[in-house]
Amino acid sequence: MNSDVVNNLIEGLKVTGYGLLGVFGVLIIFYFMVLLLYKLPEEQGEND
Repeated sequence: MNSDVVNNLIEGLKVTGYGLLGVFGVLIIFYFMVLLLYKLPEEQGEND
């Protein structure tokens, strides 16, 4: 019984960790996409 609880807790922490990594990964990717889209028009404007 006790080992089942510990195994379930460890499995839950793994799933939670993967979920948080996924959420923060998407946020970081979105942040860099916004930065790139913000910088591209400035570079084109300077070239003209």
